[in-house]
Amino acid sequence: GTGLSRLVGLGREGALAHALGASATYDAFLIAFLVPHLLRRLLGEGGMAAAFLPVYTRAQQAGHGPATARTALVGLTSLLIPLCALGSWLAPLYIPLLAKGFSPEKLALTTQLSRWLFPLLALFSLAALAGALHNAQGRFFLPALAPATLSLGIIAGALILYRLTSPPALGLVLGALAGGGAMVGLLAPAALGQLQGGQGWRWGELGEMGRRLLPVLGGLAVAELNLLVDYRLASHLPDGSVSVLQYGLRLFQLPLGVLAVSVATAALPRLARESVRGRSAGFREALAQGMGLGGTLLLPALAGLLLLGRPVVGLLYQHGAFTAQAAAQTAQALSGYLAGLLAYGLVYLFSRACYALGRPGVPLLATALTVVVNVGLDLWWVGWW
Repeated sequence: GTGLSRLVGLGREGALAHALGASATYDAFLIAFLVPHLLRRLLGEGGMAAAFLPVYTRAQQAGHGPATARTALVGLTSLLIPLCALGSWLAPLYIPLLAKGFSPEKLALTTQLSRWLFPLLALFSLAALAGALHNAQGRFFLPALAPATLSLGIIAGALILYRLTSPPALGLVLGALAGGGAMVGLLAPAALGQLQGGQGWRWGELGEMGRRLLPVLGGLAVAELNLLVDYRLASHLPDGSVSVLQYGLRLFQLPLGVLAVSVATAALPRLARESVRGRSAGFREALAQGMGLGGTLLLPALAGLLLLGRPVVGLLYQHGAFTAQAAAQTAQALSGYLAGLLAYGLVYLFSRACYALGRPGVPLLATALTVVVNVGLDLWWVGWW
């Protein structure tokens, strides 16, 4: 499912490259999409993995899984409605902080797009909760495939709606919103069955989820500072610089998404069960299997992308509005990202193992160190290179 989703994601990047290339318009869309995307990782995939799934697994074993799931849905919805309204309203304040180097016209477009895109956060988060309910039942295909619907929406926005709307970038927004709605529609029907049965609510468990979530939010937020700093520095560079970073990052994320995330997602329910049962030997065995499988899959992917990065970039992106110069710059960015491929793959697994053990502070400390290194080298090397 993840493989199919990532292939559709490559098609999305090819469609965006064909329609927009490495341009000021795509720079604006990327910055506008950045905040809901980062919050999606905080409240969506990351939050569900760290806070909801271990608590829900324990509740299932105790016989009150449906009540826990209903309580989580109500709590999440109550948080998302004011958060989305506030995010759209405050866009004129935080967008200039993210893209200080943009021209006034480019900044105004970015702010407008951000206001329209922020409701995506609600769709992403509801889809993540539904996906976690699927995963708890040992069903991984649909949650892994669901992001493909977002990609299909953006493809439609780039190739069709982009030519019909004013400003043209509004077509990308409409396509993204339609794709996010389709994610929820794909996952919700089967997940609704997990909400039925049992009686009452489990408000105490909602409080436990919140306590588990807070350090995870801190760790993920600290980690996302890396991307915020990257984009802010790139906003001072020529038009298309943010786009080039994104195109390279997408190819870097392909083996991470297909291989590392798949291994970590499949391992988490087992790690959570072994931790709840206090079976340390089983926990170590599951973690060791995940490490071995992740390394076996990621190292050949690393070698392949290092050797074939430039022709792969040319094949996927160099058509339409995407120039040969942009392709060369994207291949350079990709080669730099690849230095961390194996380490990032293991981080996905180790962080979920810490969440299953109820030790979210360990990933928080690790990501804080990562930010210090990344930001320091950013500020030094951007001027040097």
